Amino acid sequence: MKKIICILLAIMLAFSGCKKEKVLGFDILSGVKTFDPQLSSGDSELILVKNCFQGLLDKDENGALITGAAESYKVSDDGLIYTFYLQRGLLWSDGETPVTADDFVFAFQRLFKPETNAPFRSDFFNILNSEKILNGEKAMSTLGVRAVDEYTVEFTLTSADPLFPELLVTSAAMPCNRAFFESTIGRYGLGKEYIIFNGAYYLRRINNSSYVISPNPYSSIANLIYKNVYLFVKDDPRANAVTRLTDETVDAAVINRSDREALPEKDFVIKESENTLWALAFNTKDECLSNVNIRRAIAYAIDKSLFADNIDESFRTADAYIPESVTLNGKSYRKTAGESFSGFGFDPDMASSLFKTGLRELDISRLPTLTVICTQEFIPAMGYLQKSVQDNLAVFINLIPVTSDELSARLASGDYDMAVVSFTPQYDSPNALFSVFGDANNLTGFYDADINAAASAASHMKSYDDMAEGYALAEQMLLQAMPALPLFYETSYFAVSKSISGLDYSVFGGHIAFRFCE
Repeated sequence: MKKIICILLAIMLAFSGCKKEKVLGFDILSGVKTFDPQLSSGDSELILVKNCFQGLLDKDENGALITGAAESYKVSDDGLIYTFYLQRGLLWSDGETPVTADDFVFAFQRLFKPETNAPFRSDFFNILNSEKILNGEKAMSTLGVRAVDEYTVEFTLTSADPLFPELLVTSAAMPCNRAFFESTIGRYGLGKEYIIFNGAYYLRRINNSSYVISPNPYSSIANLIYKNVYLFVKDDPRANAVTRLTDETVDAAVINRSDREALPEKDFVIKESENTLWALAFNTKDECLSNVNIRRAIAYAIDKSLFADNIDESFRTADAYIPESVTLNGKSYRKTAGESFSGFGFDPDMASSLFKTGLRELDISRLPTLTVICTQEFIPAMGYLQKSVQDNLAVFINLIPVTSDELSARLASGDYDMAVVSFTPQYDSPNALFSVFGDANNLTGFYDADINAAASAASHMKSYDDMAEGYALAEQMLLQAMPALPLFYETSYFAVSKSISGLDYSVFGGHIAFRFCE
């Protein structure tokens, strides 16, 4: 495909008298449902946001924090006030609208409007009055984000947080122009004509099976080598990744372990990281699964050792939530805190006891048939989960294979009992996973203020050892509440052709930055 694209481009450019332009190909798992940064959550959406928007801060090719739309910033002595000074002369991709402080203020105002239903809003609950505004207890005018002047943005926090600058690189912190947003009349981000960008690239074209992004001529980020980046939509790009890489259809891809072994090392650079948790998520809004003893009973009834021969070698069974890639003070949190937590090994007797308690609390004699939805790759392993629960609790489990898009849609609508889902930290902190459950907006519907408080307290500990201990306590509390049962940690492998240098891949959120490619 890429060879065909290149031939067509060469013919077009020959007739135009222009120099041949370089193109880059990359596979994405599914189609993009929204281009709205405040609503983006899937990997495909986040890749578009990463490349087409720029926050106040950014990351360089080595993952180090640098200025972005802001040319500089300062922090108050008490760590509570961050002041950002924007670059002058920045324009949105329409070529007319200036990027101003209000674009960032409006983005955060949208974040905390209940009707926005932003998936990562809890990451920013440390902003003054944010959670109270969301709950209707304070007016939006009290939000700790304000425009000091046209090019100065000020954030006020409730407590000092050295990780706050890292959050400003995530999708939820990207700007949104108020006038353009209002002009779309509820359709913002739903199509190419309903979105404008301020990053290195803009969305040039949408095809049936691909998105084409090209350098944004109005961005301050210039001299991009690849003038067209093709994002190909594949239901499972890893299934044929080796072929697509070796025949140069794509230049980089996320692959599995067997693909890694099949790729010729002389032609590709491969990075690996254990960065994703796969878990059995419980719909806690369901009448039966709202009962914590029922959820814990199901967890105790599952013998995860049976999965070992039925999962890809990229996976290993998980006993806790936070994957090994997450660090504290440059060391793996998982290794520092300890991976094994008490109380959730396979224990049929405990499962039976808790199950009886849960049924009494629900005032029922038995559970109805429960469904587990998951993508096809997990069906063999989930067959053992199905058998474990049926054998030990006499609860019938109906396995339903779905596509990635169907899974996302059913999770969003709450149309499921249990689901096999992935959690990938959006930034390098244990708190990134706790924030998933930071408000009842998460896919499980679970919320616990005490767990949030424990995670928040851990993030403000003075020593890294105390932080690890605090997060371990919060993690144990979350396990006891069991909104999701940890199943597997996945090691991702990112392969990139040696003919390309500078292609940045972040294990946190799986973000790909094409701007550094050479």
